[in-house]
Amino acid sequence: MIGTIFKYNSSNIKARALFGKLLDSHDYYELLEKRTVQDVAGYLKKNTSYGHLLSDVNEAMVHRGDLEKLFKTSLYEDYIKLFRFLSGRAEEFLKAIFLRYETEDLKMLFRIVYNGEAGEPAKKYLFFLSSFSSLDFKKLTASKNIRDVIDNLKGSEYFKVLSPFWNVDKPISLFDIEMALDLHYFMKISKLKDELLSGADLKSVGDIFGTEVDILNLLMIYRCKKLFHTSRELTFKYVIPYWYHLTREQLVQLSGCRDTDGFKALVEKTKYAGIFDSSEEHLWEVNSMNYLYRIYKRHLRSDVFNIGTTIAYLHLKEIDIRNIITLIEGVRYSLPKDEIRSYLIGISI
Repeated sequence: MIGTIFKYNSSNIKARALFGKLLDSHDYYELLEKRTVQDVAGYLKKNTSYGHLLSDVNEAMVHRGDLEKLFKTSLYEDYIKLFRFLSGRAEEFLKAIFLRYETEDLKMLFRIVYNGEAGEPAKKYLFFLSSFSSLDFKKLTASKNIRDVIDNLKGSEYFKVLSPFWNVDKPISLFDIEMALDLHYFMKISKLKDELLSGADLKSVGDIFGTEVDILNLLMIYRCKKLFHTSRELTFKYVIPYWYHLTREQLVQLSGCRDTDGFKALVEKTKYAGIFDSSEEHLWEVNSMNYLYRIYKRHLRSDVFNIGTTIAYLHLKEIDIRNIITLIEGVRYSLPKDEIRSYLIGISI
């Protein structure tokens, strides 16, 4: 026990200290009063822990893409600060967690190429892929179409995942690409957590990971039914095969529902009923993020002697950045304050 305490004491103290520097309710109250992106940047620069990143930024000239890149830099900085306190299998597992950022950037690259938006302006959004990945960024961003992207991933683990889409004659579905990348990441992490972790580490990570997978599966099934009206068989093909609070049988049933009402009726019998009880379907994703926020916050506070505190903090930092981007987009498009507030995660003003 003493060894375990010392193993995580420094990383957990650091994670909680970093959490204390994230935006609080007062910051969000002030930011919601801002009417321009420049005003948002100015407040962040002068009043928050993001100030050092913005020290050389001219608020009058700043753009959303520039800010997003800086915030991703901040996330990576915190990742490194925490990484230095870990060793052994915990360090190896945290290194694997970093692949999530690479996967998200790859998904964004596919969307950029699919929408014909490739070029220098789009590249600034691919911060992790451009700065910290071993993949050939220059080659990838020179891709003209989705097949080019897949071809330029040869030699990487991602090519094996995506090669089935490479030789097909029919148009490639962006949705299928993203689902394949997500499935690859989550199955890899599922395997590594069981190989590298044990005891309290495995229990804590298992709770965080299992809840994330459950919610991702629910949202994926909902989108399949709402947007694409897919069959039971095709929908279930996209399900991440990891059962936590949701059983395989429940997910099969959900995959077979005919419409949103049927989906909602089945979800009401699960642990996640509260996420989908709103009549406003566009808020279900926000409700999902708020549910996860509470899970992360609980692990940050209660996981004294395991890696859960570190993992939870990184997720909470991501939510902080997501909230800032939401604010920037809301201000940019002159949305009402109350509407912007409704999309913010984990805050009460």
